[in-house]
Formats: sequence, structure tokens, C-alpha cells
Amino acid sequence: MIEEAPSPFLDEETRAAMGAQSVALAKAVSYSSAGTVEFIVDGDRNFYFLEMNTRLQVEHPVTELITGIDLVEQMIRVAYGETLPMKQEDLKINGWAMESRLYAEDPYRGFLPSIGRLTRYRPPAEEAHPTRAVRNDTGVYEGGEISMFYDPMIAKLCTWAPTRAAAIEEMRLALDGFEVEGIGHNLPFLASVYDHEKFTSGNMTTAFIEEEFPDGFNGVSLSDAMLKRVGAAAAAMHRVAEIRRTRISGRMDNHERKIGADWVVSLQGQSHNTLIKADKAGSDVTIGGETLRVEGDWTPGDPLARMMVDGSPLVMKIGKISGGFRVRYRGADLKVHVRTPRQAELASLMLEKVPADTSKLLLCPMPGLIVKIDVSVGDEVHEGQALCTVEAMKMENILRAEKKGVVAKINAVAGDSLAVDAVIMEFE
Repeated sequence: MIEEAPSPFLDEETRAAMGAQSVALAKAVSYSSAGTVEFIVDGDRNFYFLEMNTRLQVEHPVTELITGIDLVEQMIRVAYGETLPMKQEDLKINGWAMESRLYAEDPYRGFLPSIGRLTRYRPPAEEAHPTRAVRNDTGVYEGGEISMFYDPMIAKLCTWAPTRAAAIEEMRLALDGFEVEGIGHNLPFLASVYDHEKFTSGNMTTAFIEEEFPDGFNGVSLSDAMLKRVGAAAAAMHRVAEIRRTRISGRMDNHERKIGADWVVSLQGQSHNTLIKADKAGSDVTIGGETLRVEGDWTPGDPLARMMVDGSPLVMKIGKISGGFRVRYRGADLKVHVRTPRQAELASLMLEKVPADTSKLLLCPMPGLIVKIDVSVGDEVHEGQALCTVEAMKMENILRAEKKGVVAKINAVAGDSLAVDAVIMEFE
């Protein structure tokens, strides 16, 4: 979930009219506290009352960031009987604010809830400067557990800047540096939205997800320019790791390893001949016919790489794989291989591993509680028929048959707690 303020669509006249209607509603019911009146607006800026929430909303930080008013403080003061120290005309909108809601929901599984232990939880540093701000409202901690019994929201990451484009860029960098491991979460999806043309232009509606992700979220394919930046950084990092490996103790004098300058970088189905010329400050990496300057202090084993590529920041989450790195960046999850030309030649001859066939299995899509089983062994089921109900995080999810078949075996009963991908039933 993403919130922003002010809206790029609303003009001052519409905003003032909505404010007047909100005040009139509060007066009509003698409401005296913080609250939120919600409207829905059509393409012609006609607005219609939706609901009033007599409390702070989840997105209240964006209001605080653009007004400089601590809403929680003022709510408590009003409840204590004090009068507000400001009038409406004293309030000004300053800059733009964005809020990203981090949820324990797996976007690769239709945003189903995900539970487990936060083996790593490292939000970006909170900052407040005249030209930018980063704020993270949260109630979890590294080592804590996300259970199936509560709302899946983990944190509200907010950024502020004088312009909308700058606030978006601050959010991109903040999301790039937000480390969460141990559970499925929506960080990749959030990161992809901030790079989407519809969002950056502001030309979007409430049908955005339905229109742009009709088949669900399956990750992002990076542009060629982004791939070159990632590939250049990965090549420079791999060289650093190789240098460390040459310094292992106990090697034989006549077996000293030499680190060459020629490499082949493979990522997202592309392979690029790559040349690295290193100096004390960094490396000039020529990849795909383009030379990029790469600098940074990444050391092998660091899960987060903060690099500078041609003077612009590049923040990537890094994992080690054979012959390269797992890189997560801007909604993409990449295997980046950095090999010598000979290694790349041999790797091209390797067969790809075929995923196991699970078409005759009903797998539990999330950790949850089996509420009921709707079929029995021997039943013939049809496409769309309810098979069972799984409960997690205050939601009941009905699992349905994807095609016609006959139930051969049922491995669970109502009341069972299952892990993700546990086999619930099998079909002939």
C-alpha cells in the first residue's frame, strides 16, 4: 500500500471544498478529536463522501511531514481540554510526502499472508534534513515473530522532499536499503511501483494493480541501463571477493592465483563481455560497450551493497551463489554470474534443472490453520470448486480446484496447522 500527500491530481479549489465538507461533518456530530474524512474522486474532480474514521489513520505520517504538526500530540492536548494552538489559515502544505506500508504478504503468491521469524530486520536510517526526510513507524524487531493471529502490517516507511520527484527518489533509495529476511513481504512490489511510469506521472487510478498486474506480481525485468549498472557493480564486487580468495593462507608458492581483467557477466538472460580496470579508488568497468565508474566499500559477506555507479547511488541486497550473486534491486530478483571467459563457455553447456511437477497436488499457499475440508477421497471435483479453507492473519482463504480431477488422498484435517507448500491433498 502506498500513500502520498499532497495528491498530484487534486487542485486547490477541490481540496478546499473537501476540507469545508469535512469540517461541516465534524461540526454536525460535535466531533472533537483527530479524525479522517474520506472521499472518492472521479476523473472530473467531483468528490463523494465515503466514510469518516474517528481516529488517526495509518497514513497520518504523510500529513505530519507536509504540515510539521504532530497530530498525536494535538489529539492528546485536545482530549485534555486544551484548544488548538493554530488556526486553519496557519497551516501550509510544504513539499511532498510518501508512505509505503510494508506487509508480511508475499506478492509472488497473490499477496497471501506470510508468517515466521524476522531473521533480519534493518530499516533504513531515519533522517530529517531541510531538503529530505526518512521516517519509519514500526513495532517489530529483528528476531521477533510474525504470527498468524494479527494484522500483517510490519512498518510504515515514509519519505519527504520539496518536490514529488525528489520524494519518490528518496523512497526508492530507502526501499533499496530496507533489509527484511525470514518471511515473505511486499518490498519487491513496492519498489516496482515507484519505478512504474503510471505512478511517476501521477496518471493512475484505483484500478492500477488490476490494469498493470492482471496475472499477479512476478517480479520486474530491469531496463538495459539498470542491468548495466547492476552488472558493472557486481563485476567490481566479484573482483574484490576474488582478491580476498587469493590471500588464503597455506597455499603453495607455485599455485598463486592471478586475477584477470576479462570477465563475462550474465544476468536476466543476457551475457556481456566485461573489462575491469581497477585503481585505488574504484574500477572502470566496460560492460555492453559502455564504461561505468564503480566505487564503494562493499566487503565479501555484506548483505547490503551501497555503491556509486557513475556518480549515482546504487543500493542492492546481496546474497552469495555459486559463481556470482543473488541481487535484489527495484523489484527484481536476479542471479548475476561473473565468470572468466572459459567458465562462461563451459556454463553455457550445462543443462537447466526442470522444476518438479506439482500439478496433481494442492499445496498450502501460506502457513495457516485448516478450517475445513470440503471434499473426500474419491470425489470428482471441477474447476473452481472449493476444496478447503485456510485461515491466517484474520483472513479465511478458500482454496479452489484449478481443473477437473479426482481426489486421491487427503493429508490434513480441520484444525491442522500447516507450513507453506505442505501437501493438503493429492489428485489422480
